[in-house]
Amino acid sequence: MAPSPSPGPSPAPSPGASSGTLGAPPRFFAASRARIFYLVVLALLLLLPLVSESAAVEAVMPVGLTGSALLHVFVLIFFFAFMSQAWNIIGGFAGQLSIGHAAFFGIGAYVSTICYVHLGLSPWIGMLVAAAVTSVFGAGLGLVSFHYGLKGPFFALVTVAFAEITRLVLLHWEFVGAANGILLPFEPDPTFWQFQFKGKEPYYYIALVMMLCSIALVAWIARSRFGYYLHAIRQDEDAAEAVGVPTKRCKIQAIALSAALAGMGGTFYAQYTQYIVPDDMVVGRVSVEILLGAVIGGAGTVMGPIIGAFILIPVGEATRVIFEGGGTGVSLSTLISSDLGFGEKFVAYLDYLASGGGGGLAVILYGVLLMAVVLGMPGGVLPWLSGLRQRLRRRADQAGG
Repeated sequence: MAPSPSPGPSPAPSPGASSGTLGAPPRFFAASRARIFYLVVLALLLLLPLVSESAAVEAVMPVGLTGSALLHVFVLIFFFAFMSQAWNIIGGFAGQLSIGHAAFFGIGAYVSTICYVHLGLSPWIGMLVAAAVTSVFGAGLGLVSFHYGLKGPFFALVTVAFAEITRLVLLHWEFVGAANGILLPFEPDPTFWQFQFKGKEPYYYIALVMMLCSIALVAWIARSRFGYYLHAIRQDEDAAEAVGVPTKRCKIQAIALSAALAGMGGTFYAQYTQYIVPDDMVVGRVSVEILLGAVIGGAGTVMGPIIGAFILIPVGEATRVIFEGGGTGVSLSTLISSDLGFGEKFVAYLDYLASGGGGGLAVILYGVLLMAVVLGMPGGVLPWLSGLRQRLRRRADQAGG
């Protein structure tokens, strides 16, 4: 009998194969740094209302953007981050373009307000009722649309039509105030149960909690089987259906969940503004603002809508304040025909814009910035940053190797 061959020499362990932290992959440290960064940002956000009027904040913020004004801007950021995260479920993960989320937003606001004004229910309960009602509307819209195989621009047109129908119904329905809308009664001594507060701080923390809950929900979806199904539908719906993914059911569930969150956002908006009207809520502009956060930040990612909202809202508010800040300003034609030098004309023109003479220039500048982001980062800011980090890491590895 031939002797069995002796085993060859054991392969040398790779540098990253040792146990302990020395063998931890670089991705682990990158994830740890990301968690630390998010925790630091969260801590700063929790502390902001306590220091919003401090000398340190006044030193770094523009004039007038401290205290309640600063908190108002962050309430808008948290709110639109929440709404963009709601849209992200159906538009980002499932890849179904909805341009009518203002309908769910408006229905949620009206349902909770009717429950409060006519039935005496707390807006907190009204928020849950609004979520249930809007989820039914979302599921019904999805059932009709996806049953007939509508997708892409055809589904987008259905959502636009649904939003317009919703606006017209609210605009002519006397029970909900028709064109005059509904002015919520303000209690002289509001309580938490009434969802009314005299300062911005409670709204700030409520909006922050809503944003954090939406992040947790979407993070869970991204790691669940449901999330993998939605990702497969977004990549290739026909292939996903061929391998057994229940595409129609998943898309209906996604739009129902997305609509429910949008309805809850409508309840918060109604309580924050204390006044709702169809032409201010159920319009195309609101639908676009809802989806822009996810598109700019990175649709189909967990943190993309949050980053998008933190970019869009400050830029939008800054352009509005700088270029449409009020005042009469100087006539532009007079400025051009004056004998001032080019440099003096430029400075005077900036003063003219800052005094409110820019007209629609704020909207134009806002659109130009959005176009630059979309063209330069077609996948969104977050995927672009991830790709940039990977490219830098490869260059570092090549330089070290």
